[in-house]
Amino acid sequence: MKAFKRVLAGVVAMSSALSIAACGNSSSSDSSSMPEKELKEDQQQIVQRLADSIKEPRKLDNTTIKWFSHWDINPTESEDKEIGVDLALFKTKYDGKIEWMQTTWDNYFDDLAKNVMANSSPDFIGADDMNVFPKCAIKEMIEPIEDYIDYSSELWAPMKTAADKFIFDGKHYVGVVRVDPSYIWIYNKKIIDDIGMDDPAQLWKEGKWNWDTMSEMCIDFTNAEEDKYALDGWYYENALLESTGLPLIDMKDGKIVNNIKAPELAKAENMMYELQKNEVVYPKDQHDWKVRGDVFGTGLASGLTLFYPIGFWGIENAPSSTEPYGNIADDEVMFVPVPCAADSDAQYIPSRIHAFCLAKGCSNPEGVAAWLDCTRYAEIDEAAHQITLDQLAEDYGWTQEMLDMRDEIYKMAEEHPVFEFAQGVSQDISNLTDNIIKGTMNPAGTHTWTELVEENEKALDYYIQKEQESIKK
Repeated sequence: MKAFKRVLAGVVAMSSALSIAACGNSSSSDSSSMPEKELKEDQQQIVQRLADSIKEPRKLDNTTIKWFSHWDINPTESEDKEIGVDLALFKTKYDGKIEWMQTTWDNYFDDLAKNVMANSSPDFIGADDMNVFPKCAIKEMIEPIEDYIDYSSELWAPMKTAADKFIFDGKHYVGVVRVDPSYIWIYNKKIIDDIGMDDPAQLWKEGKWNWDTMSEMCIDFTNAEEDKYALDGWYYENALLESTGLPLIDMKDGKIVNNIKAPELAKAENMMYELQKNEVVYPKDQHDWKVRGDVFGTGLASGLTLFYPIGFWGIENAPSSTEPYGNIADDEVMFVPVPCAADSDAQYIPSRIHAFCLAKGCSNPEGVAAWLDCTRYAEIDEAAHQITLDQLAEDYGWTQEMLDMRDEIYKMAEEHPVFEFAQGVSQDISNLTDNIIKGTMNPAGTHTWTELVEENEKALDYYIQKEQESIKK
């Protein structure tokens, strides 16, 4: 089965990673009155055919499900944003509607807890940000999904391996729809060609894209006097660490695991320390801790930035949003997987999940299950996948090279995913691990990995033990 990612899901990750707070408090919002770009007629025919193929649909008394988030799952962000196949299928098969219960990024978990305690729970929440599990299970803000999703069924079995990483108290709490790559290494082909560097995509094909070649390119490119820095953004440290095959905080058999002493992590962090000694990263500390231009991607098109490690959401978006990376329609933008060590035993892909959870006390779990089924049917259907590719190519200007590389990275993410659980355990652990991971590449002052381990290992163990004691035996 080919892994793929719809445009709508890209908006999910983008909204999350940017931490854009929606306006207003926790309240319902009717998105049906907002403008929405529907599928083309031939695409809708594919959706109808897929709907007809579902021979045992869920029997729903209520076809409206309540979605709790700081962003609207309905495609109303811009007029050139397509509706996803999953939502189109949910509408076609069940006359399904998704009602947005609006919150903000900063108040998300507080508002969710208040709604649960007031018996006004939403029906479902997203797990794409990797910040929901296991803490929302521990704090009883989500419910087990066992009664609604059967991971032994033909539809859901391909996701069982990933879903088994999200078990609490012996039960699955997350409906894992798809494994997504967390980050890709984006660059501007025109700039690469103009300065005479090897195309990373060609290096990848030749088996030469790794930490060594990436580091050499970064060092050769960087020129502080000309304001040229090889790396920008907020994700290169996490991406490189996870390319080892291990996260800093893992989950195994329902237990929280601290990998800070793993030699694989030390190898990555020492490489990052050496890289930062050459000052290859944009000095955000000198610019109010903002990326260049305060807009993701800025610098690639102008030749001031060499690589922009970020999620697919950075370029799976309307053309008006991707201009900082370059002109996609003119074949300027390309990407490769996050590089691994030259001697790595596999191409490990820093990953996240496209997934949903039932809110505690939800009133329409069967409706959510129907929505989840639709998301999976959209994933496994080749014609539905082609709709995604057509949208990327026809509406967003993607080249065949980009589409092929996208599919390849998704395939590798299914085979060798690496999930970082720090954000999902607690805010204390998330804050601490963020400082640890980024410490060897901090432009305001780097630290050796040995120093970071010595200074933080005990505190990290303390926070993990504190959360571990909350988990039922």
